[in-house]
Amino acid sequence: MPKVLLNVFVDYETLGRTVNILTEQSVTGFYCIEYWGVSPQNWAGFVIKEEPEMAIEAIRDHTERAIQVNMVVKEAQAESIVQALATGLAGKRYTIFKLPVDSTHIASP
Repeated sequence: MPKVLLNVFVDYETLGRTVNILTEQSVTGFYCIEYWGVSPQNWAGFVIKEEPEMAIEAIRDHTERAIQVNMVVKEAQAESIVQALATGLAGKRYTIFKLPVDSTHIASP
C-alpha cells in the first residue's frame, strides 16, 4: 500500500491542537522539528547585507518560532488527515506538504 510523508508547518502555539487532531485521526507516530521561520509575505523583497553578524541579527529579528510535524501515513489516510487539519486549524496559519514515499529503511538495533 503506497505511503506519503505529510509535513505540517504550524505556529508554536498551535502544536498541541495539531497533535490532538493527529491523535483523533489515528496517527500512531510523528516527529517534530522546532525552527525559526519567516513567512513569504514578510520575506518578500527582504535583503540581508552579506556580513555574517548582520545577517544573523536580521534573521533573529525577523523570524518566528514554529514547528514542523512530520508523519508517514497510508496514502488512503492522508486526505482525511489533511481535511481534519484544515477544519481543526481553521483561522490558524499552517502549511501542509504531501510527498510520496518511495522506500523506507528502519534500523533499530
